Amino acid sequence: MILSLGLALTAATSAEVPASSPFAGMPNLTFRYYDVEGRTPAEIYASMRARAPQKGDGVAHTAWHIRVGWRQTRRGKTCEVADPITSLSITVVLPRLATTDGVTPEGLAFWERTMHGLEIHEAGHARIAIDHRNDFVKAAAKANCGSIKDVAKRTQERIEDIQEDYDRRTRHGLTQIPRPGEAP
Repeated sequence: MILSLGLALTAATSAEVPASSPFAGMPNLTFRYYDVEGRTPAEIYASMRARAPQKGDGVAHTAWHIRVGWRQTRRGKTCEVADPITSLSITVVLPRLATTDGVTPEGLAFWERTMHGLEIHEAGHARIAIDHRNDFVKAAAKANCGSIKDVAKRTQERIEDIQEDYDRRTRHGLTQIPRPGEAP
């Protein structure tokens, strides 16, 4: 995939996640990476800000999609919801240092701390989606054919609210990653 910025994103799956990763054990993950460069913490940070493929201030992003489905059973004028199901897909976009050649020791230390913090933050978003992927199934037990679409919409909105609260509490991950020049 080539982005309008001219950057190529490469992809990997959750099967390739090491056991020590904050993403370990999470199903249905796809990772996409964009390359950054720099020798010093400030240069690496500036490259992340300039090359991040998503809008806004973020240098990493987690997108999740919960697909819902159900059957409708009709008996005369009565319509009941049956067999509600969900499926979840998650895409995590992270920076990747293109090369370590010429990177200062401070730059490498900054990169390692930053990536650790970004992974913790984005894994938090993925975990929220995973933990709530079956909320629709539970809520659908009380739904009828006339209300099931509203139940799906409200479930999605509630999960989005939880994600937004997580970003508020972590200041969109800023509390989890160092700034250039910060001591480890």
